[in-house]
Amino acid sequence: MKCYSRAALAHRLLIAITFVFTAACTDPLSEETLARSREMPQWYEDAKLGIFLHWGPSSVPAFAFGPPLQPGELEEVMFGDSPRKELPYVEWYLNALNYPDTEAARHHAEVYDNAPYTDFKPIYEAHVSEGWDPAAWADFFHSVGAKYVVLVTKHHDGYTLWPSAVTNPNRENWGSPRDMVGELAAAVRARGMRFGTYYSTGLDWTFQMYNDGDRVQDIMRSAPASQEYGDYVFAQMKELIDRYRPDVLWADIGFPSKGRQGELFEYYFAHCNGTVNDRWGAVDVLGQIASIPGATWAMKALGRLMLSNQSAKLEDDPARPGFKTAEYDSFAGIPPFKWEATRGLGASFGFNARETAADMLTAPELIDFLVDTVAKNGNVLINVGPDSYGRIPVIQQAPLRGLGDWMAVNGEAIYGTRPWIRYNNEHGRAVRYTKTDKALYAIVLGATDQSFTIESPGIPWNSIDVLGAELMQTEEEDGSLTMLLDNPLPGPAIVVRYNL
Repeated sequence: MKCYSRAALAHRLLIAITFVFTAACTDPLSEETLARSREMPQWYEDAKLGIFLHWGPSSVPAFAFGPPLQPGELEEVMFGDSPRKELPYVEWYLNALNYPDTEAARHHAEVYDNAPYTDFKPIYEAHVSEGWDPAAWADFFHSVGAKYVVLVTKHHDGYTLWPSAVTNPNRENWGSPRDMVGELAAAVRARGMRFGTYYSTGLDWTFQMYNDGDRVQDIMRSAPASQEYGDYVFAQMKELIDRYRPDVLWADIGFPSKGRQGELFEYYFAHCNGTVNDRWGAVDVLGQIASIPGATWAMKALGRLMLSNQSAKLEDDPARPGFKTAEYDSFAGIPPFKWEATRGLGASFGFNARETAADMLTAPELIDFLVDTVAKNGNVLINVGPDSYGRIPVIQQAPLRGLGDWMAVNGEAIYGTRPWIRYNNEHGRAVRYTKTDKALYAIVLGATDQSFTIESPGIPWNSIDVLGAELMQTEEEDGSLTMLLDNPLPGPAIVVRYNL
């Protein structure tokens, strides 16, 4: 009998899983459709900044436990030995209730006496009717510089934010009687922004949810694999396309292998000049594999092996549809593909009543996050988690308003730009680069005095400006540029423009 190392076993499992994924897809993407999914519309390449919205019945308990995920930690939770017992995401509240050792379960027992999650539906809908103003949302998002908005139309709890004509076979009336999707789409587009729809394609806990103890195995096994669920997802996503013509079709936790993915993509691209993200793998197939004794360990080992070579993150996968999604994560360099960084302003996507201003990104941190992402060929989809009344908490508004003030002065270094030959400085103080055909932008991170020095980019230019200030003097020496402004510029970053 031949013995294999754990790495070799994981590699062999990767080959087997790749075969199963391919064989399991009942309607694979054609070469033409795959290529179209990877062609980014110019509006998306230029937009750079979007707003993500997680909102629903889980906004009523508004409870999650734990600090924000650090870069790479989500993979550690999935494949490693993370001590976390629950994700710090409010929208996973229903899932966390399945495990008695979670803080969410203890909170639910204490505050709600273990009432069924469905009790939050009428409370949420009454709060929405009382407090939500979609026009006010759109005005705010436009004021902070967002170019597109992506609304969670259905999360893993299965609740739809529109009155779907597609009946949920497992839970009657499990959706909003008010068309919140349509109202927000109209308000957003009236202000010149694009509108996208998130839909939880891989998980729907009204169909299936395991809680046997191993969180990773439970998540994978909870992905419904039935034809009924595949048809349900296809019908609801087609309904979203028909009703709202989404500019972004954002999937999560994979796509059911029996959901006619190729047909759905072809229908979408025939009706919308939009784009899709990359989370369309057949996770339900992994769930079936995870039910085999010992398979979960092997899949975790495979995950660790695939993530051990960090440079591989910059390599493209030609079989991947859409743009790459990075959740609470980034890249070490400039990927050769388009990607989107997403995270909450705090630890959660949905509104967490326990979070304070100290838990939020500050305006300078949010600006740094955007600048670093754009310099590396990415967009930022920053999340807003309204409360159950539809009010955006002041502690979330503050960093976004700071970002909006900065973008009002420096937006030309962000919108419509592309990466340069490198994203950062080689010596001196921290700089991020973006470019257009007419200019190279050096975005200088951190507070700046009236006189400051950065590296010279080593390219010919016709003239230099500093956005929002008058440049009084420039001196170049030994590969460095020292500049004198008429007054110190307030704010966390300034932009030097080299006019080409």
